[in-house]
Amino acid sequence: MHIQANYCLRHHNTFHVPAHARYFIEIDKQSDIRALRSDPILAALPWYVIGDGSNLLLTHDLEGVVVRNKFRQLRIMKEDDTTLWISVGGGMEWDELVHWSVKHGLWGLENLAAIPGTVGAAPVQNIGAYGAEVQDAITRIQALDLFTGERHEFRNADCHFGYRTSIFKTELKGQFILHRITFRLRKLAHGHANLMYEPLREALASIPEHDLTPQHVYDAVARLRATRLPDPAKEGNAGSFFQNPVVDADYFHTLQQKWPDIPHHQLVTGEYKLSAAWLIEQCGWKGKCLPKTDACVSKKHALVLVNRGQATGEQILELAQQIQTDVMHTFGIHLEPEVIIL
Repeated sequence: MHIQANYCLRHHNTFHVPAHARYFIEIDKQSDIRALRSDPILAALPWYVIGDGSNLLLTHDLEGVVVRNKFRQLRIMKEDDTTLWISVGGGMEWDELVHWSVKHGLWGLENLAAIPGTVGAAPVQNIGAYGAEVQDAITRIQALDLFTGERHEFRNADCHFGYRTSIFKTELKGQFILHRITFRLRKLAHGHANLMYEPLREALASIPEHDLTPQHVYDAVARLRATRLPDPAKEGNAGSFFQNPVVDADYFHTLQQKWPDIPHHQLVTGEYKLSAAWLIEQCGWKGKCLPKTDACVSKKHALVLVNRGQATGEQILELAQQIQTDVMHTFGIHLEPEVIIL
C-alpha cells in the first residue's frame, strides 16, 4: 500500500479530464482500510472509491482520499450439473470477467460485453445493455465498510437494484468498497441466448438459435458497441451520460400526438421508456460542441458526451446542463444523469 499526494487522476477517468486527488491509494487487503483509518489526517478527510472511472465526471480536484479497488482474484465457489457460481474481486476489469465467462461456455454476462470499468463498479450502477442487466446474474456481494474495514454481505434483494442504480449509489453511497461479487452462470447446454434486443437478434440471424454460444453473442455485442459508441481511448467519454426517461401513459400519448415517431418501449407497469438519445437529437445537439471548447456530443451517438481533447469537467457538465434545459423546454422531460458527477 503506497500513499501518493497531489495525484493526477487524468488516467483514472475515461473522460480524461485533469483533476487531482489530495491523496491516492490502491488497496488490495481488508486490513488496508483499518491501517489507513488509524491515520488521523486521512481519517478526517472524505473518501472516494473509484475503479477505472468509466462512469465518472470529475468537475474539480478532490480534497480527500481517493481509494482504488485492486481486489482481483476470481474463485469458483460452487458447481452443479447446470450452474457455476464464481466469486470475483471488485478490482478486476469487467470485460476481463465477461471474456473469461464466454471462453468457458457460460451464459449470463455475454450481453454485457465490451463495457469499460471494473467488476466492483458494475453493481453500483447496475450496468445494462442489449436486454440484460448485471443484477440478473448476481447472487450476493461482499462489501467492506470504509470507516471500520468490517465485511458486510448483501444478497441480491438487499441491493435494491433498479434501472442504473442500486443501494450503493443511493442510501449507502460512499460507505462501502465492493470487495467480492458472486455471480451465478449457466453452463452451455443449460442456458440460451438473450435476444430480446432487436438489433442483436438481427446481428445473429444467420446462426440457428440452438447453435448459438456465449461467444457468438459476445462477439456480436462487441461489434455493435464499436459501431455505435466512440472509443474512450480516442475520444474521452463515459458511455451513456443520461438515463432513458420513463413517463406515464397519459403523458406519453400527449407526446405521441405531437411526435408520432417518438421511439418508446412500454414497461410492465404501463409506463413508457423513451430514448434519451432521440430527445437530444431532436434538440439539435448530436455532434455539436459547447462553444469554444472540446466538450461535445458524439457524432456517433447523441447520448454520449465526449472530450475531444482539452475539455474540463466543468465544461462537460455545462454542456450536459444545456442539453437538460433544451430537452425540458422542448419535451417537458428532465434527463437524469447516469454518470456520477463529483
